[in-house]
Amino acid sequence: MTIRRNRALRGAIVGFGNVAVEGHLPAWKADRHFSIVAVCEPDEARLALAGERLPEAQRYTDLATMLDAERLDFIDVATPPATHAEIVGAAISRHVHVLCEKPLATRMEDCSRIRSAASAGRVVVFTAHNWKYAPIFRTAKRVLRRGEIGKVTHLELQTLRVAPPGSATGATAWRLDPALAGGGILVDHGWHAFYLILYALDAEPLAVSARIAKRKFVDSAVEDTANCTIEFPGAVAEIFVTWAAEERRNSARFTGTHGSIDVADRVLTVSVANRSPVETTFAEPLSAGSYHPDWFGSMLEDFREELFEPTLRGINFHEAENCCRLLELCYRSSAADGAHLPFREPLPPLDDADTPSRA
Repeated sequence: MTIRRNRALRGAIVGFGNVAVEGHLPAWKADRHFSIVAVCEPDEARLALAGERLPEAQRYTDLATMLDAERLDFIDVATPPATHAEIVGAAISRHVHVLCEKPLATRMEDCSRIRSAASAGRVVVFTAHNWKYAPIFRTAKRVLRRGEIGKVTHLELQTLRVAPPGSATGATAWRLDPALAGGGILVDHGWHAFYLILYALDAEPLAVSARIAKRKFVDSAVEDTANCTIEFPGAVAEIFVTWAAEERRNSARFTGTHGSIDVADRVLTVSVANRSPVETTFAEPLSAGSYHPDWFGSMLEDFREELFEPTLRGINFHEAENCCRLLELCYRSSAADGAHLPFREPLPPLDDADTPSRA
């Protein structure tokens, strides 16, 4: 699809749940380069809310009907994860660009189909990796680029939550339903950790091992806790994510040959040999809220650049593809008692009988 810079790009939101309302919509409204002209949502109550928040937008309950009726440059997919691959495929088939909430897909076979179709149709598929745009992580990345702590040899990322997002109100109970969520906390918070590590190291993983568990939501069909170890050339990354913690907190530590960077929710500390630690406090903790419209808004410029600059296309997709491979490998590793799995080893198709449990 050919699009021009001298007009606002016409888009539609598919799925008008909390993340669309609280996280995406404020950013779309604030960016003059984009215009949301339609909303697709099968739930009548949510569609009525779309009418209140976007009275100028056309409203649909069926995706195919909307894609046939509207002249769209892009869609913003904000539905539960297990539905992403089908929706993205439908947009690509009509040469409509896609911005998709994470995860892009929960299976590599779906990711590969999306890649082939997007390449053939010259369509941009861009996944919302919004945590990369948090000011504290952008600052940490600048410190890494300057080489202040030397070569990174070890990374630790922790995400502690007391429950899945929205569970107190029942608004996102789908997160515990594998038919909609595609998995548990690895799909939800694990994916964020995957792309943050890839962003920090600018390298491809070598191998993966993981274990998942149910510690609090024991009657759920998905995991609420995961430990993952990802090996890179000269570095090891460790991820711990849980919905079973006693507190809500985010932290990260980057250890290098000459020092370290510590991220403790809203405080970044750079420690280098022979100098006093440098501490920076940010306005908002990483663990404040679940939607972060400011991070989403900062990300839209990169989405727009991929739309207009063919040489930049595929950068985000490659990152999402690696996240999808890490996700599947972590589940396979856990199903094999924490087995050490090479990152680039071909993944055989999964039959129903040997699909690794995500619970």
